Amino acid sequence: MNRSRMFFLLSLLLCVFMLSSCDSPANGQVSPSPAPGEDSPDPTQNQPHETASVPTPDGFYFVFRGNTVRLDADIDDVLAALGTPQSTFDLPSCAFEGIDRFFLFPGMQLQTYPIGGRDRVHTIMFTDDSVTTVNGIYLGSTLDQVFAAYGHEYDYSYGMYTFTRGKTMLRFNVNDSEVQTILYELITD
Repeated sequence: MNRSRMFFLLSLLLCVFMLSSCDSPANGQVSPSPAPGEDSPDPTQNQPHETASVPTPDGFYFVFRGNTVRLDADIDDVLAALGTPQSTFDLPSCAFEGIDRFFLFPGMQLQTYPIGGRDRVHTIMFTDDSVTTVNGIYLGSTLDQVFAAYGHEYDYSYGMYTFTRGKTMLRFNVNDSEVQTILYELITD
């Protein structure tokens, strides 16, 4: 499948997820990644993948280029930490008042939602297998690997396994026992 078709399908899938959540936000932030030994993976386990996620009492978060990106973080803080995205686009929000903004980085896409005059991170979606969760899950992992990494406390619907921590969800879309989509999503209510 060519890259533009894959990007279109991933964007379409993300829009479908947005239609299913129409509520209000929790708090988030961007901070340096954890110190070695503090919820960080064995560096030999995730090579060549460059990013990670871990469940915390506050929810799942994502580490990219050495910076922790939390759902509901202000996008200006995220961009200050991560740098310039490869591309961006805006769409009218179907779940919130205003415009949803999309930021594409190598291996992942951020989507924001407008609230209080600011844009905040609503979803983080993996776009290729160059990124991984701290537990070693990436696009192409098996369902058995997901269960070994995250356990069996999940909700299941239409091929989507959803793990919830705090006000966040980590979703794995699985087809033929292989992970096709990995999505972090803020729970809004």
